[in-house]
Amino acid sequence: MVSPVGTDGKLTGVLAFQINVDTINNVMTGNKGWAKQGLGQTGEVYLAGPDKTMRSVSRMLVQHPAQYSADVIRSGTSPELADRIVDVKGTVLLQPVNTQSVNAALQGKTGTAEGPSYIGGENLTAYAPLHIPGLNWVIVARMDTSEAYAPVAEFTRNLVLSTAALVLVVSLLSLLLAQVFLRPLRRLLDGVNRVSAGEVGVQVDTRSHDEIADLGAAFNDLSRSLQIKADLLDAEQEEHERLLLTLMPEGVAKRYRQGDETIAEDHQDVTVLFADIVGFDDFSRGKESAEGLALLNSIVRSFDEAAERHGVERVRTTRQEGYLASCGLTVPRVDNARRMVEFALSMQKILERFSAQNGAELRLRAGIDSGTVTSGLVGRTSVVYDMWGDAVNLAHRVQDSSATPGVYLTQRVVDALPDSVKYTDAGEVETQSGQQRVWRIDLEATRV
Repeated sequence: MVSPVGTDGKLTGVLAFQINVDTINNVMTGNKGWAKQGLGQTGEVYLAGPDKTMRSVSRMLVQHPAQYSADVIRSGTSPELADRIVDVKGTVLLQPVNTQSVNAALQGKTGTAEGPSYIGGENLTAYAPLHIPGLNWVIVARMDTSEAYAPVAEFTRNLVLSTAALVLVVSLLSLLLAQVFLRPLRRLLDGVNRVSAGEVGVQVDTRSHDEIADLGAAFNDLSRSLQIKADLLDAEQEEHERLLLTLMPEGVAKRYRQGDETIAEDHQDVTVLFADIVGFDDFSRGKESAEGLALLNSIVRSFDEAAERHGVERVRTTRQEGYLASCGLTVPRVDNARRMVEFALSMQKILERFSAQNGAELRLRAGIDSGTVTSGLVGRTSVVYDMWGDAVNLAHRVQDSSATPGVYLTQRVVDALPDSVKYTDAGEVETQSGQQRVWRIDLEATRV
């Protein structure tokens, strides 16, 4: 297990923690007690990695090295590799296990299967992926089909013939008593294993009234505490993600979470809208600050809902500089100019409806242009998502070119609009590339 060590994004070293392979092998083999674990004479449990090689030792190698070598060579393992496995007495990262069960578990599946084993012959397997952060390992339990499918009748007959009736009764009673004594400990062990695997909210049954019950009650208290802390962490993470996505697009937020310090992207064929609300200062004059802000927020929320309907992305909103939006920035669209004009007309209708409900006279003054823009994060301590470029500047110039409210368009936007949008000549604006013709949408004649 390795982790980088450093400060301020500079790597100064690494921290490595070595896990003894024998520890893993002891867990997987039950300290070589396969038969005691119910795996019979041929059963075993092993780990495998994404390279389809073992991560734990093979039972056959431990018990019968010579037979193991012959079996794996017959199953397709090279003699050189088999000799090396026998020499080092280990199969970790050496023995291939490209079996049906391993492949299915690496795909995230859990189940049982019957098929060829890595040592040859048919076997019955149960497989599942291991949910360990940072590891794409799987666990497989296998047993030869000849042993797994041994007839129950034969087993019963042999048991009856070899055991007297009295011994059988005593054995059954002993087994029953053992289950009674061990059941609470097994429940507690199962709960510990589930918590170790990452499950939260685990509770164990504490119906008895002895020391084991006290231990179970303490475990339940610990589990509840972990559940509460996990819920709080999840809620905090969800709130953090929600706030981050309100400030920037998802793609930019992903790069920001990954630690990118400079995030900027160039975008072609983007339609930009720069708008402000004419008359809101006069309307809010004399009102409490909180009341005025609440009214403005209700308008902006309506703008945002309309933007989502039309496929428009809000870039930023400020009290002084107005509403900046784009279409085709994060999701390329062939009709971004039409969508933006429809959005602007929806903004106008929102202001008309607000004015009728609140006795105000609010109008929209907006400028729209299409072209190349750049978007990214500005600042380090206080990060702000913004958009800039010629299209943004021209949209602002067009919006600011006339004191008369309305929706103003550049020639590039007009050329991309359908015939259903009617507009009139609104003069020209001076830009670095020369004079630019400006058009004003005829709201009375346009029905979009």
